[in-house]
Parts: sequence; structure tokens; C-alpha cells
Amino acid sequence: MGDGSNIDNVEMLKSLYDFEATLAKTLSFAEGEYFYLQQTNAKQRNWWHVINRNGQIGFVPSNYVAAVKVEADFFLGFLNDCIKSLNENPAMAQKQEILQRLSEKRKQVQVLVKPSKKQQAPKPPPRLDDNTPPNGVSPSFDLRPVVSQQHISEEQESPTKSLSSNVVKDEDERRIEHIKPASNQVSSDTDNQDDSQDSSESIRPNAIYEIVQSVRRETQLSHDMSRVAVETVLVSLREFLPGGAARSIIDALLREANSNITCPKNAIDAAPDALRMMTALNSLSKAANDAQQRGWALHDDAHDIQTQLLELISVMSNADVNISQHVLSSHRYAYVSTLVQYYQMETRWPLRQLLLQAFGVMCGLERTALSTLALSALPAEIARDMRDNPRAVSRLSHSALLLSMVLSMGDKLPITHFDQLGVEFAQFLLELIESPPETDVDEQIPDLFLTLLLAYNLQFENPFENILLNALETMDNAKTFCEKILLLLNREGEFSITIVGLLDNRNQNTKCLRFRKKEKLASLEKDPVRIFDHEPEPRHSVLKLAIDLFSRKRTAEHFYTNDVKVAIDIIVRQLADLSPGDLRRQQYSRILQGIIRNTEYSAHLHRRDDLLRCFARIFCEEGEGSREDQALVRAISNEFPQFFKA
Repeated sequence: MGDGSNIDNVEMLKSLYDFEATLAKTLSFAEGEYFYLQQTNAKQRNWWHVINRNGQIGFVPSNYVAAVKVEADFFLGFLNDCIKSLNENPAMAQKQEILQRLSEKRKQVQVLVKPSKKQQAPKPPPRLDDNTPPNGVSPSFDLRPVVSQQHISEEQESPTKSLSSNVVKDEDERRIEHIKPASNQVSSDTDNQDDSQDSSESIRPNAIYEIVQSVRRETQLSHDMSRVAVETVLVSLREFLPGGAARSIIDALLREANSNITCPKNAIDAAPDALRMMTALNSLSKAANDAQQRGWALHDDAHDIQTQLLELISVMSNADVNISQHVLSSHRYAYVSTLVQYYQMETRWPLRQLLLQAFGVMCGLERTALSTLALSALPAEIARDMRDNPRAVSRLSHSALLLSMVLSMGDKLPITHFDQLGVEFAQFLLELIESPPETDVDEQIPDLFLTLLLAYNLQFENPFENILLNALETMDNAKTFCEKILLLLNREGEFSITIVGLLDNRNQNTKCLRFRKKEKLASLEKDPVRIFDHEPEPRHSVLKLAIDLFSRKRTAEHFYTNDVKVAIDIIVRQLADLSPGDLRRQQYSRILQGIIRNTEYSAHLHRRDDLLRCFARIFCEEGEGSREDQALVRAISNEFPQFFKA
């Protein structure tokens, strides 16, 4: 680095962040400082041996600096300042050797600079001019991440040689090649079309991602909001700029912005958000493995643990999703399992609450992370904690919300979990829906617990082995529960947005649990349990529970006659409105079949003529999409000919 013979550009190192030296032979520096890379024979590339403008020599961390190209005049001035500072420092070791090396380098640069000045062309019209990359560019795009021990053992050459060999490989060559003054990339408006095309092609890969990350770093906006900000600025600039190279560069950046802006795979490990997330996770893992945490709570450590949890939640909520997913999936989701173990050991509710929020963010980020949580001890531990604290409304609310998320995809729980999540747990939820705690002044518990029961019911395929139905059969009164089910059946969707909205009211730190999915809910068949858009999509929880409730006489008896009539009104409307091939039409037909089979339908024959018209329309449809609906309607007519046959 710094050895290139190109007159226009000489490679140096530039600091991306402030750094405070704490080790011997390391240098402190501020953001934006330049360094000349020294020698020699380092066994690893995590630290570069450099000299700064003040003639100070030492090591700097490689992921705090970026390789940049500077003009020869700038480099010559840097060398002059170095040599002057060294001459004024009589006590420095190896001073003469360093001075000799720098003087030789200065002579080489002077030879290149002098003839170039004689042939210098007139300056073009004013244009963008910035000799440095934008502040805040992530080091992950300019230097490779900290290397593994295997790589360290393979590289015994000097830092200069090892960095050069890296630059030749992969995309690093293109990245460093194009970290040039902006004036070299943006031509004037009088340039010809070929120059315009060359300029747009010269944009280095992932340029738009680096710009987005710069905005994120300087504004503290989330990755998604930073992307929106960059796109807005680019669109506005495009309107103000005339044609030519500048316009073509904006167009190229907009094309890249319209694609999926994600962190390059080979740079994820060294991305600032990844490093922040791993630091927080490692600190929390240490707390989980601390023997003192198992025996008794060190209350002095609560603040530190809380800080790390808030940091983790913040990064996972605001960073590039690919970065968060990559870190979570490392070591086969070991971090996720470790945090579950820590949740079991931790007894302090404020820390447990933050852990629940962190788990909620994980559920939205990663389908596999959600499955890992479902198969872990977390669901059983949450169920136990809820039953142990039946009057703690905040605790019940957070626990029910997280457990609803974990169960929302219908992942089958281990059979041992039903020691805690069995009939008694279902009875506990049903009882609090009917008689919520007196401290629940906002009446959150019934709605939250209903959502939890909807997700819980996805565990049971066979209605005759359904633990929730078994619990409901033991209840003398389920009036509120039945009313809310009918309300959901009639209003699919409004309830789900209400439940997600609760997250904002409880604590501003829980905003992240919304996962930027509120707009998405309207297109997810309006299922209150369908909080995330993971695939494969589970069964519609409301329709499944309605089918199950009317599959048994004893559970169907909880619905009053007027409730049954309301349900039939809803079914008639849906059968008339839904199109052939829509799975919901078949599900509403199954609810109707259960109502006629297990309630006193013969006592009122509510909407029978309308049902006959719906059946006739379905029978007259053509196409494969109607075949299953026709078979089900025929089965209902054959089972109850007294109602549906002349």
C-alpha cells in the first residue's frame, strides 16, 4: 500500500471510526485520519503497522480503517509532515531507518508528480468533488473481516503483500479501485454518451448499500428507513440534474436501490451491526453461564444485562434483516438456545420482560429461530410463570403475547411440554377470559388470551384429542369466549391490528415487535394469529377453532341460539361472496355442517332458503376449483335430507 506508481492515485489507509488505544504499541486516532502502511512480517492481519502524519508509529485495528486512493500531491504532503515530525523527535527508536525509507518514498513520488504538473489539463467546470468516501462507510466493504486462526496460519507474509493479494481477489479489487475522488466518476454535462455509459458502469458493487449504511450510522434510522431516505434523495436529485454522466449514475444507483439492498455475504461478519449484535449476545451468554446467576441473583449486574438486552433488541429491530438472520443462525442457533436457558435461570421480572421482547423480535426475523424457540423449554416455562402470577397483568400480557408468537406457526410442541400446557393451562386461560384480574383496567387480558388460545389450538389436528375442547367441556360458563369467537368470525382482521397495536402502548422498546408488518396484516387473510409472513402458512386459526368448537355437542352447547343464528348469517354471507377455489368457502361449509349436526337447528331452520340457494349455485359451478366444495355440500345435503332436499 502506497507503493503504486500511478500518478493519480496512491493507496493509503483512512480511519472510519474513532479509536482509543488501550494496548502497548497501538495508536489512538480520530475518524478521518490517514496512515501510511509500514512493513513487516505480521503473522495475522487483524492489526496494521502504520505511521501517521505526526510521525507516530504503531498498530491500528484493521476493521477500523479502509484502503483508499489519494492523489499524489496529498501523499507527498503527508510524507513531508511525517519526515518533519520525525526529525523533531530525537528519542525515537530506529529513527534513521524509518527516515531513510520515507525519504526514498518521497523521491519516488516527487519524480511522478513533477512531470504531471507540466502536462496538467485545464480544470473542468465545477462539479462534485470529494476526495474521501462518505463518513460512516462500513469497514465491512473496505477491509476483510477479522480472519480465522486457519487463515492466520496460512498467511506469514507482510501486511502489504497480504493486503495486495486480497485486493486482487473477489470484489475487493473493484471496491478499492473505485474509492476515488468523485470528480473522476462524475463527468460534466457536456460529456458524450460513451462517457456517460462508462460512468454508470464504474459504480462499484454494493455502492447503494454503503450509502444506506452511511445514512443509518449518521441518523440512527433503521435500515429500512435509511433505504427510503436514500431512494427519496436520489429521485429528487434525478429531477434536478440534466442528462449526462451525473444523471446516468443516479439512474444506476436507483436501479440498484430498487433491487434487494442487503449486506454482501462476504462482508456480514465485519459489518458494524453484526459486531454489535455478537457483542451483546456474547455478554448475555456469559451471564447465562455464570455460576453466580444460577445460585443467586447479582443485583449489581442488572443494569449491565439490561443494557445488553436493549442493545440486542435495537440492533435486531433496525439492522439489515440478513445481518440479524446470519448472526442468529450461527453455530446452529446456539445463541437462541443459550438465551432460553438464561430466561429459565433469571428470576428478575424486568430482565425477563426484556428477554421476552428479544425472543419476539427473533420470531419475526427467522422462521427457524421461531421453531427453535417452540421446541425449547421456553413455552413450558412461560406457561408455568403465567399460572404462578395470575394477577400480574403486565407479566401476563407480555407472556401471552410472546407465547402466541411462538405458537403462531403451528409447530408441534414436544409431548413433555403438555405437563405445563395441558388441560389445566387451557382452563386457566378460559377462566381469565371470563373473569379477568381486577387490575386489568384496560381489559387487555381477554383479547390477548383469546389470541393465545387460537394459536394454542393449532397444535391439535383431531378434534377428539383436542385439549382445549376438553378444557372447555369442563367450563360452566364460556359466554365471553363464544362472543369473541363470533366477533372474530364476523370481523376478520380488525382484531389482529388491535393486538399488534398494544405493543406500542406498553413500552416504547416493544415497538420492534411489530416487525414492520402492520401493513402486511391486511393481506394475510386477516387472521389474528398470523403475525408473521413466514411460510408455509398455517391454517386460519379462527376458522379452525370454529370448526372444532361445533364438532362436539358439549362444546357447541356453549353457544346460545342467537349466537348460532349469527354464525349462520355469517356463513350465508361468506358462501355467497367467496369465489370457487377459495379454501375458506370449504371451511365455512364445515362450520355449517357442525352447527346442523350438533345444535338444535331443526328448532328454527334459520336461513334455510338462503342456504339452499348457496348450495344450488355451488352445484351449478364448473371447473376443478369447485369439486371439493360440491362434494362437501352434497355430503351435507345427504346427511340432512329433511332440511336440504325437497
